[in-house]
Amino acid sequence: MRTVQRLRWHPALVILHWSTALLVVGQYGLSRFMRDESRDLLSRFALYQWHKSIGLTVAGLVLLRLVLRLLLPAPAPMDHAEWQRLAARAVHIGLYGCLIALPVSGLLMAAAAPIQIPTVYFGWFGVPHPIGPDRRVYELMLRLHELVFDLLSLLVLLHLAAIVTHQFVWRDGLLRRMWFARG
Repeated sequence: MRTVQRLRWHPALVILHWSTALLVVGQYGLSRFMRDESRDLLSRFALYQWHKSIGLTVAGLVLLRLVLRLLLPAPAPMDHAEWQRLAARAVHIGLYGCLIALPVSGLLMAAAAPIQIPTVYFGWFGVPHPIGPDRRVYELMLRLHELVFDLLSLLVLLHLAAIVTHQFVWRDGLLRRMWFARG
């Protein structure tokens, strides 16, 4: 019996990829609104709760995606140069690392904050803080959160540049592998 090689990523992985991408873009916009000090305190509190809830959701989606990535078959490899495969792998590992480090640093930052504000996941339940208030940890996590976001931004730009290059310069059909369309 002949095995058929997949040409695309499994639909569950595609859904997780695009859901995560949309949530990350939303998080960026939300983070701009959160810092607006002209907003009343109650509005800012709600924005921070949404930001934390979405961040935890991103972490969950990324962990689920990593598990499914191990369980579901990958599409057949494309015929690319070794440096391209290595660069793609490095960027993807970096993206996964950032998408885990951001929610972890954010949760630790909230937990270590001098003024304790509970983390309530979409208003449904409280998320326990793993540590107590600690100004040094808070400041370290704040710097780490910002640094990881900057790194994530750079990696996303590299990822987008690669997509544009594959789609419009090399015209190799790579983008179809992460889309639902046939052909």
